[in-house]
Amino acid sequence: MSNKHGARFISFASPKGGVGKSTSCLAIAGALLAQGVKVRIIDFDQTETIWRWYTTSPAAQQIANLTVEQGPHSDHGDYISSLWGGATDYVLLDLAGSLSELTLMIAAFATLTITPAKVSEPDIIEANKMANKLHAVARRVSKPINHRILLNEVPNIVSRDEVDLIEQIDSSNLARFQTIIRRRSSYSKSFSRGTLPHFADPINPKAIAEIDDLMREIDAIFENDQLKAAA
Repeated sequence: MSNKHGARFISFASPKGGVGKSTSCLAIAGALLAQGVKVRIIDFDQTETIWRWYTTSPAAQQIANLTVEQGPHSDHGDYISSLWGGATDYVLLDLAGSLSELTLMIAAFATLTITPAKVSEPDIIEANKMANKLHAVARRVSKPINHRILLNEVPNIVSRDEVDLIEQIDSSNLARFQTIIRRRSSYSKSFSRGTLPHFADPINPKAIAEIDDLMREIDAIFENDQLKAAA
């Protein structure tokens, strides 16, 4: 499947629930919307966290250039094909916390797949499983896959064990974003208030700064892909 309209697809995938997929998805959506681009979020997660956030919050529904919808429960192949063939701007895909064929298929065809993880051994083990599965799919379909670990909900004071774990990640073949998302109330308030960090009142400058740093890394990945395609 190829997209002729230049849309960029970012999937949020992990075999484990509770790692921050939906929170990361909304934070990145807010950064993109603040740039004035259109963002379409498709919620494939069985918890329907983002779909529930959107449909129960008048504030969320008033955010310009944002649409949110549920992914289908069947006929996935036709839906994915039509999605890749007709989308524009940015499509964010919040996937189920599993290693199902659907999750892997969407993650493999996304422009970028992000696996959020807390600095804990269980989260990193599951992130490694996701990376290994995606690399196996990449070999099978002969398509390179952009996959990054996003460390999030990191406390301001990091323990020695957490430092050691981050060093283990960096010495492994797991690719991660250098930007670390800290544990901040700005992210949890997205769900309680129906807004996004970039549109909160008042905004948290530290939260905005780290999300924007993350977006610069994401943009660099996309720009590198464009240079490779043009070569």
